[in-house]
Amino acid sequence: MTENGVNERKDKIYKGVLIGLGAILLIVAGMYFMEHRENKRYIGEITTEKLSLENELKLLSQDYDSLQTSNDTLNVQLKMEQGKISELLERMKVFRNNSYAEINKYKRELGTLKGVLKDYIVQIDSLNTRNKLLFAENSRVKKQISWVKERNEKLQESTDNMKEVISKASALDVMSLTCYPINKKGKEIKKISKTKKLKTSFTLRKNITAATGVKELFVRISRPDEVVLGNPDNGLFEFENIQLVYTAKREVDYEGDQLEVAIFWDNDGSLIPGEYKVDVFVEGNHIGTSQFILK
Repeated sequence: MTENGVNERKDKIYKGVLIGLGAILLIVAGMYFMEHRENKRYIGEITTEKLSLENELKLLSQDYDSLQTSNDTLNVQLKMEQGKISELLERMKVFRNNSYAEINKYKRELGTLKGVLKDYIVQIDSLNTRNKLLFAENSRVKKQISWVKERNEKLQESTDNMKEVISKASALDVMSLTCYPINKKGKEIKKISKTKKLKTSFTLRKNITAATGVKELFVRISRPDEVVLGNPDNGLFEFENIQLVYTAKREVDYEGDQLEVAIFWDNDGSLIPGEYKVDVFVEGNHIGTSQFILK
C-alpha cells in the first residue's frame, strides 16, 4: 500500500471519529436540553401548586376568622386551628424542596384543616340554631311573664279598688251633727259665761256592711284661733299615722242600725267667742264635721 493510500485511510478514520463524536455530542446536548426543559416544567408546576396552596390557606384563614360563636370552648379551639394555618403558611414560605411528596404533605394538612372547619361550621350552626330557639323561647316566656305580671297588676288594682269600695261602704257615717253649749241644767244656751258643757250630738247611720261591736268615737273641737280644746288626760288618737289630741271620746255598742250619740266636754274655762269647728272620728276615719258659734 502506498503512502497516499495510508494517509487517505487515516483521514477516513479521523472523519469517522469526528462524526461519531459530533453525533454523541448532539445526542448528549439534546438529552440535556430535554431534561432541562422537563425540570423547568416540573419546578413551574410545583411553584404553581405551592402558590395555589398558599392562596387556599389564606382563604381558609379568612373562613376561620368569619366564624362567630358565643361558646368560649369553641372560640379557643378555633384560635388553635388558626394558629396551625399560620404555622403552615410560614413553613411554605421557606419551602425550598421541589418535591411533589412535600407538596402532597401540605395538601393533606390543608385537607385536614378544611375538614375541621366543616365540623366547626356544623357545630356553630347547631349552636346558633339552638340559641335562636332559646331566644325565641325566652322571648315567649318573657311575654308570658309580662302578660301574667300585667294581669296580676290589674287584678291587684281591681282588688285594691274593691277593698277601697268595701272599706268606704263599711265605714261609719254620721248625720245631723251639731255642737252647742248647755248650762248646768242641760239646756241649750248662747253665752259662754253660762256654759257648763259643750254637747256634741249626731246620728250614726245604718250600715249593714260595717263591722258591729264596740266603737270608740272621738270628738275634736277647735277654737276660732285653731287651738284644740283638750281632755283632762291629754289623751291622743291616731289619724292617718299621726297622733292627734281629742276633745272628748265615748264608746258605743254599734249593731249596724241607726244610733243616736251624744258626747260631752266639760268647760275648763278656755272658751272664747267666735266660730268653732267640730270633727268626729272613728276607727281612724274622719266621719263628720260641722261648725257652731259661741258669743
